[in-house]
Amino acid sequence: MRILFLDQFSHFGGAQLCLRDVLAEVRRRGWDAEVMAPGSGPLLDFAGDCGFDSQTLRIPEYSTHREAGADFLRFGSGLARTAGMVRRALRERGFDVVYVNGPRVLPAAIQGHAPVIFHAHSVATTKFARMIVSWSLRRVRATALACSEFAAGLIREALGEHAVRVVYNGVADCGFRPHGNNDGPIRIGLLGRISPEKGHLDFLHAARALADDPNLRFVIVGAALFSDRGYEQKIRSLCAEPGVELRGWTDNVAEILHELDILTVPSGANEASTRVVMEALSAGTCVVAYPSGGLPELIRNRFSGLLTDGRSPAQLAHAIRSVARNPEMRSRLAQNARKEWEARFTVERFQREVCDRIESVAMPRAFAASESRIAPEESTFAHDARPASRERPLTRSGA
Repeated sequence: MRILFLDQFSHFGGAQLCLRDVLAEVRRRGWDAEVMAPGSGPLLDFAGDCGFDSQTLRIPEYSTHREAGADFLRFGSGLARTAGMVRRALRERGFDVVYVNGPRVLPAAIQGHAPVIFHAHSVATTKFARMIVSWSLRRVRATALACSEFAAGLIREALGEHAVRVVYNGVADCGFRPHGNNDGPIRIGLLGRISPEKGHLDFLHAARALADDPNLRFVIVGAALFSDRGYEQKIRSLCAEPGVELRGWTDNVAEILHELDILTVPSGANEASTRVVMEALSAGTCVVAYPSGGLPELIRNRFSGLLTDGRSPAQLAHAIRSVARNPEMRSRLAQNARKEWEARFTVERFQREVCDRIESVAMPRAFAASESRIAPEESTFAHDARPASRERPLTRSGA
């Protein structure tokens, strides 16, 4: 079976880390794959390490925080080139399925004849984006996966109630180290991509409101990545006043989580899901989060974490203070959170569900293609009577 993976970024954000996990399972199952994505980030390097071909898509990695006219023009001009590359790959290399890991590359798959799987890791927030995603989904009659019920909403509007399957993300074990009864300062952090929708300004306002408690320490860990670097600079400039420590990006999420007593997730209303919540559930770090988007699907309030009463800095500060002053609550939430991760959010469960879905979509086409390659005179013989063919090893290539 041969799969073409399309992604809108080659640097690791949450969706790309999910694709990395899928590629690892594809390799384990012995399937063939190729990855196409813009830029030259670590996603393409990982594909090469798996023995898969990769191609660089000639589209710009434009910003995610606005719909500037320049972005529209760059997107439109790049889409034609991207669609041409995808059509050529489908024609020349005979893929059995196209797996689209983001909405910006979905229109490029509309002219192919292979079935399309669209994996929704986010929610289109503007009228233009929603229109393009809906039209593309209907055009290709896509099979859809979504990271939460919240993320599945637009797909159901476009394709119908039963057209999408929710597969919650999964993460590797971060190592369970609860520390609800520790002495010393309580460490509160926000970890991940620095972008307006992640709530860094609310976190800083909450830190300022809690400045009267000398036992609380606040830290932000992250970087803009493919988001607005101007916003990152703004956050840096604002950290000094409330005494918030700001660290750069790290790939060692488990280490940071083990340092924290409380992870805050003050994401905006359109947060579809976030891996760091599941990583915290695994690690034993208490989670305080806004009840935004798909987050209530990941956190059972007052069982595996604490959801604030609303989305404001004052409500975030109140929830942080409540948890910080109650070590027994932190310990109980951590124990329950670990059980929740084991039952619902392991990476093995995620890999199995996604790849089983890929197989169910691709196998009929792969089987038909295999049968068509058997010459009539050969078809009367048992399959094990024919010499086994050897596929050439796959290597990474640039476009």
